[in-house]
Amino acid sequence: MPTHKPARIRRTLLAVAAALITVIALLMAGATDAHAATAPVYKGTGWKAETSLGIYSLSPDPYTIVFADTTARSKLAKYFTGPTAQVTTAVGVPITVTTLIDTTPVGTCPARHRIVVHYTYRPNTTKGMSRTDPCHASSNGSAWGGHIRMDSEYWTSSTWFSKTASLNEAWRKDAVTHELGHVLGLDHPNLDLNKDGVVASQECVKSAAGRKPVMCSKSRGQPTVADGGKFTTEYDLPGLKQLLANYTLRQT
Repeated sequence: MPTHKPARIRRTLLAVAAALITVIALLMAGATDAHAATAPVYKGTGWKAETSLGIYSLSPDPYTIVFADTTARSKLAKYFTGPTAQVTTAVGVPITVTTLIDTTPVGTCPARHRIVVHYTYRPNTTKGMSRTDPCHASSNGSAWGGHIRMDSEYWTSSTWFSKTASLNEAWRKDAVTHELGHVLGLDHPNLDLNKDGVVASQECVKSAAGRKPVMCSKSRGQPTVADGGKFTTEYDLPGLKQLLANYTLRQT
């Protein structure tokens, strides 16, 4: 019937309009993806680059963990095997835990891509605080290496973090992984989430699974035994992957 023709025309026009909207949306998404693929990024959900210390990227070349002395090696070597394997496999930046002793003093950058680990009492002069002194390559702003100084108090007290031995060990692993993240170019990602004007300790995003970034300051809170010492797949690892991508993006 002739009276049906306008309805068909309207449906046709609506279908064409919907198709055009879809095409435009896809083009816009493509433009956004292209921009993301060609421009370096220095912060994202649950992570932040340590740009204040000159680190904007992570080199794809291998890094090595070395130790300031035999005490540091015997106490701490095992704590670096997990997170370095994570970065090697999940991020694509090889990090090897060696048995080498490197006596490069704190305040002096070691050889390129060496991370010197120290076992020191209150390196930050504050109870319970470890310290990392990262270096950067002045030519391209990539993570060079540096010094990680772990507070010996975590180990000299059997209940420093928790009276439960397994949780205490999980906290230790978290502390080591946190400092490794700093030397690789990650900063604290804390935010003023409750809008009270203060960026508080442990005020960081939380995943649906209840995980906060391991880089959260001054810690992410009590880790689970299973998650202790692991960079989060939601926050920390994407940050490291972006830092690796930045290495190339900053040179194009």
